[in-house]
Amino acid sequence: MSMLFAMISLVVLTLGAVAMLRSVNTGLMVLGNLGFKQDALAAGSVGTEAAITWLQANAGVMLDGEHAAQAYYPVAITALDPTGRTISTPLANLVLVDWDGSDCAVSGLNGRKPVCVKAPIELAAAGGNKVRYVITRLCAQAGPADAANDCLVPVVAAVGGSTTQRGSMAYGSSSRFVERSLGTYYRIITRTEGVRGTVSFTETLVHF
Repeated sequence: MSMLFAMISLVVLTLGAVAMLRSVNTGLMVLGNLGFKQDALAAGSVGTEAAITWLQANAGVMLDGEHAAQAYYPVAITALDPTGRTISTPLANLVLVDWDGSDCAVSGLNGRKPVCVKAPIELAAAGGNKVRYVITRLCAQAGPADAANDCLVPVVAAVGGSTTQRGSMAYGSSSRFVERSLGTYYRIITRTEGVRGTVSFTETLVHF
């Protein structure tokens, strides 16, 4: 009887040790994947900074037209799906980004041919990450971002009176909003492909 109970206890202890070992391995894998994801997310700043540098260097009439070689589009592409997650939905004018040079040949299109916008050359980031970006100007149409073109611009508070509020604006406060201000919003979308197939997307809005 003692030998029987000893054998049962040994089996239980062995199973517990195996379960603990597998739990530790799973935890390490999860932590490793989170680390790769965060690394890819941080590397996306390389693409964002490159896009901002290009915008600043070409500010003016250059930004009124399309520059597909630099993945710049002067209109707000409302049906743009940069992640490719909505390809199964019945969107009439689906727009995808050619992140990997496959002409947007992704699965799940069910015979549909989406509008495919190009991404620029691949940028190398630290840790073996690869970054690409796409820029869209948040305007209704190409051309100058003037009163005839419906462009998204930041709204600022005009100077008028004083207020004791900090960090927020409330209805009836002494500050008033103006309709428009100088500068047009630009949407920068980056895609970072990291190690072990990690993919991260970031989106940044800037205005000049």
